[in-house]
Amino acid sequence: MRTVRLVIAFQGTRYEGWQSQRSGKTLQEIFERHLAKILKEKATLISSSRTDSGVHAQGMVAHFRTKSNLPDAKLRDALNFYLPEDVLVRSAKTVPASFHARYGAKHKIYEYLIWNSRTRPAYNLAPFCLWHVSRLDPTKMRKAAKYVLGKHDFSAFRDSGDDERNPARTIHSILIHKNGPKISIKFRGNGFLRHMVRVLVGTLIEVGRGKLPISQIQHILASKDRKKAGPTAKPHGLTLLKVSY
Repeated sequence: MRTVRLVIAFQGTRYEGWQSQRSGKTLQEIFERHLAKILKEKATLISSSRTDSGVHAQGMVAHFRTKSNLPDAKLRDALNFYLPEDVLVRSAKTVPASFHARYGAKHKIYEYLIWNSRTRPAYNLAPFCLWHVSRLDPTKMRKAAKYVLGKHDFSAFRDSGDDERNPARTIHSILIHKNGPKISIKFRGNGFLRHMVRVLVGTLIEVGRGKLPISQIQHILASKDRKKAGPTAKPHGLTLLKVSY
């Protein structure tokens, strides 16, 4: 048996997230169906992140184990031949058996894009960003973001149905950059709870539009109460950029 690591990019618009739901519309199901065809055996693909429906990726990492001796480059090319045009395998590489895409991940970088204009984004950008008409103040958003840096219990910023027992996560950096009407928010952390990035974005938007005081962020964090945080931002503005090991 050998372990193969894949680096994957995809547009999540048409898919119900990563993890298999036996609906045929998740990325895991699509990959495993094609892997079975190529390898002539069943392979279970384990990913670094369980992305939500509609979320995109540029650097998702996943691994599987196989008895096949098919060279890495041919495996990559075969997958890209069968996969839909909105999914791409950037690389396939045989790695040590100890490699684990989920448990071995040390850092993840997510980016959320906001199109802050009264005019909607162009067709090529629209699937990847949130259109927000009301003016946002990125300076206020940057000041508010500082309150959640470091290691905290992020219960207030996760989906109310998240069953993760340990809600502690570490956010190393949050970079907010405005270029014309486009606002980019990049999160780098050791991991993220379900909907955590999207709830943080929704809360920062409330700060940016002047509906929530900057200092209120620290009180929301300390409360551990999801009801006190802002709304969950829509998934299509979010992209997993990179996973580090």
